[in-house]
Amino acid sequence: MNKLYYEMPYEREVCATVTAIDGNMVFFDKTIFYPEGGGQPGDRGVFNGYEIVDTRKVGEDVAHIFNSTEGLSVGSEGKLVLDWDHRYAFMKRHSAQHLLSSIFFKTLSVGTVAVHLADEYVTIELDRKEIEKSDLLKVEDIANSLVRKGLRIEQRDLPHSEAKALHMRRSIKVDDEVVKVVFISGQDAVACGGVHVSSTSEIGEISFYGEEYIRGHLRTIWLVDSEAVRVRRECLDITNEVSVLLSSPREEIVSSLKARLGELEDARRRIRGLYSDMARAEALSIKEDCSVHMTCLPLDEFRTVLSSLNRRCDVLVLRDGEKKEFLYVGSEGHFTELKKILSLKGGGRNGLYQGSFSQDGRSLLEQAKEVIDGFKG
Repeated sequence: MNKLYYEMPYEREVCATVTAIDGNMVFFDKTIFYPEGGGQPGDRGVFNGYEIVDTRKVGEDVAHIFNSTEGLSVGSEGKLVLDWDHRYAFMKRHSAQHLLSSIFFKTLSVGTVAVHLADEYVTIELDRKEIEKSDLLKVEDIANSLVRKGLRIEQRDLPHSEAKALHMRRSIKVDDEVVKVVFISGQDAVACGGVHVSSTSEIGEISFYGEEYIRGHLRTIWLVDSEAVRVRRECLDITNEVSVLLSSPREEIVSSLKARLGELEDARRRIRGLYSDMARAEALSIKEDCSVHMTCLPLDEFRTVLSSLNRRCDVLVLRDGEKKEFLYVGSEGHFTELKKILSLKGGGRNGLYQGSFSQDGRSLLEQAKEVIDGFKG
C-alpha cells in the first residue's frame, strides 16, 4: 500500500483501487487517509458514495472502516475523498500540541506525559502536579506570538542514530531504522508519526481553557483555531449580558454578583424563618381531636411541635403541592396499617413517622380521616 498522507498531507482526494475487504475494513493500493495514532484520530470521508467512518492501522496496512461494504468488491476503482474540514482541524490541533509542549519544555522545564486530541479541545498531561496560573497564561502568550510569526513546520525521515543525536525533548519510542521527526523552525524537534500543518500561522489561535489533576499529573486543556474563537466570543457575549442584567461594568460583575448572591441568601434565610414561624403557629393550632390536617408549609416544625406536645391521639399531617409528604404521630401498629391502606411510602420510630405519597391530597385526606377515626372509635 502506498501511504501518501505524509508526502501529500494537503491532498484531498486520490484515485485508488480496492485490494482487499475484511468485514467492514477495506484496503486500497494507495491512500491519503491517515490512520488513528499518536493521539490523532483516523480520517473519515467517502469512496464512490460509500461512507468511511474511520481509518486504522492493521499491521503494516491501513484499514478504511466503512459503514457498509455491500456491493463493493476487490478491484473496484474510484476516488478516495477526505472529509477535509475534519482532517485539517486535527492537523492544526496536533501542530498546536507540539508548539505548546515545546514551550512548556523550553520555558518551564516541564515535560509532556500524554496528549489527547478531541473534536473540541486538546489536552496535554504534564509531568508536574501543579503549575501557577500565571505560568499557564505565559505559555499561552508565547504560543500565540509564535503562531503569528508563521514558523515553518516540516517532517523529515532521519536515520535512527541521527534522530537520537538531536537530544529531543522526548525520547524516541520506536526502534525503526528511519524515524519521522517533526521540526518547528528554531523552536522544536520531536519524533512523531502524525500529520501537521506547514506553518504555525495556520494554527490560528490557541487559548488556555482549563486544568484537572489526573494520575498524579496536571492535565491542561486548550482550544485551537475556530473553537478558541467561538468560545472567546461566546464568553464575551455572556459577560456583556450579565453586565446588563446586573447593571454593573464588566470589570465589576464578579464582585457585584457575589454581593447579589449574599443578598439572596439573606432573603432566603428570612423566608425560611417566616415559614418556620408560620408552621409552628399552625402546628400549635391543631386540636387534640383532629385526625388529619392539610398544610402547604414544610413539615419540620410540625414534627418538632407535635413531638413536644406528646400527643396521645393519632394525627396525620399532609403537605400537598409540588412536594407531597406526610407526618404521622401515633402508634407503630396504627401507622403500619395506615401505610398499607393508603399506599404511603416512609417510616420512622417512637411515635413519629414520615414519608411521601403520590395520590391526590384531598382524596387521601378523606380516606385517612375515615381510617384514623376508626382507630379512635
